[in-house]
Amino acid sequence: MEGTIQKISFSKKPIPLPADYRPLYKIAQIVLILKLVCRSNSSKLLKLHLFSWALKSEKNRAELRDFINSNFTNDFSVWGIEPTLNRALHISVAEEICSYSNGNYTLTEKGNELYELIANDVEILSFEKTYLSQIGKNKITDSRLNKITAKWTLFNA
Repeated sequence: MEGTIQKISFSKKPIPLPADYRPLYKIAQIVLILKLVCRSNSSKLLKLHLFSWALKSEKNRAELRDFINSNFTNDFSVWGIEPTLNRALHISVAEEICSYSNGNYTLTEKGNELYELIANDVEILSFEKTYLSQIGKNKITDSRLNKITAKWTLFNA
């Protein structure tokens, strides 16, 4: 039969993948977030998404920084929820980099070892380390996050 498709084949072609979509990059970010901005190196999913969103661009980092510097009085709207972060969290738990219990992700001993490797290399994730260190552990608490999300409406999403 002329003009009909008789065979379909696919061949895998190498394509560049932005760092933001690479699981190892996201896992390293998770480790930094848990270690540098979360009390007891433990966090709920929403806080991890907040900081992952902030690390995506200078605009997002500035927005979160301004919100904190205003003593949480500036308007702050919905932040992004990333499937790549969720995937990296699943891998992190499977690889025992962090554990998951009672709604919290917590850095494990293996995660702390990974943090030390990242922290001791001045070239790896340098701006992320600086930014998260400046935020510190006591600025964004779960109760503050709950107050922010309580204000979310359909008009903000």
